[in-house]
Order: sequence, then C-alpha cells, then structure tokens
Amino acid sequence: MVSKLTKLSAVNIVLSNIGMAPVARIDNDNPMVTMASNTLDEVSRTLQAEGWVFNTERDYPFTPDPTTEFIIIPENVLSLDTDYPQTIDVVIRQGKLYDKRAHSYKFTDKLSLDVTWLFDFEDIPEAFATYITMRAANLFAGRAVGSTEQVKFGEREEMLARAAMLQYETDQGDYNMLGTADNRNYPTYRPSFVTIRF
Repeated sequence: MVSKLTKLSAVNIVLSNIGMAPVARIDNDNPMVTMASNTLDEVSRTLQAEGWVFNTERDYPFTPDPTTEFIIIPENVLSLDTDYPQTIDVVIRQGKLYDKRAHSYKFTDKLSLDVTWLFDFEDIPEAFATYITMRAANLFAGRAVGSTEQVKFGEREEMLARAAMLQYETDQGDYNMLGTADNRNYPTYRPSFVTIRF
C-alpha cells in the first residue's frame, strides 16, 4: 500500500542518494543517519521560515497572561508581525512578545498577529515533504561525501519537486493580482507612509 512520506522514509531516500542501505529507525547509533535526519530538519526549518499557505495564519489571537501581562510565544512560532500600519512594533525576545516602540514585554489587550508556524515533517503537505527530501538529499551528498556528480544527478529531481511544491502553493493560496482569498488588498507602496512617525 502506498502511504504518505514519513520522516523515516525521507531519511532512507537521503541515505540512498549516496548508496547507503535503508535503516529501520532514525534513532540508531549511526552518525550518517543522524546527519541525514539533521539535514532534513535544517531544510524543513529553512523552507518553512519563508512562510507558505499551509503554515501562515492571519490575525491569529494572542492573549496576555492576566497576572504578568506577558504574551508567551509557542516554541513552534517562526515569525510574527502586525498588519501595517500599527502603533506597536512587536518581535520575539526571550520567548515572549516584545514591543519595540513601548520598550516593554507587557500588553494589556489581546493582539491579532500574522504568524508563520513550524510544523513537524509528518504534518506538512506532501509536495513540501518531497521537495525537502530532494533538497536534503543533495545537501547531504555534497556534505557527507563531497560528490558533485551525485548532487548534479539529483538537481533535476529537486527542480521537479520544487515546481510541484510551487504548484501546490499557488493552487491552495488562490492568489490573484487584485487581492487575496480572505478579501485583503495587497498593500502597495505609499511614499507618504515613509514620513509617518508613531
């Protein structure tokens, strides 16, 4: 039976790219298996940080703790931001939300922020998992054995996987030049906004 790509099967694809035999589990003592798994995690984290339709949410609510007034940020948040223009300018510091304009970690009101999440390998769409696997296989071949021939051989597969990933993104995103699926307009460049000071 055919099933979705798991992290174990992805690690085995990465290992097979340099001619290694498949493994039955990821948590073994073989340093090459650990390196293959770490390469998959690195590529996944880097790709997801770009923000895609499957891991980005608009207007996600964050509520301050009633006693400390801190907003604790979950570990799997890669980035967040407010809609422009706003009277606050938030970033993540020390695992909490920080307002750079007010120079404070304290918030009294609930905030709605645009968030980019980091998901586990098994929880991402198949097209993204396939691209991450192909990209990781080429990086691993270059790092583990320094094989430029093997990397060159895998470049075509990586390119095809990226095309499928971008097709998924455009299909799911319902993008168009007039706005977005959730009835937002794209903010155009406004020279007058350059002079706004909050």
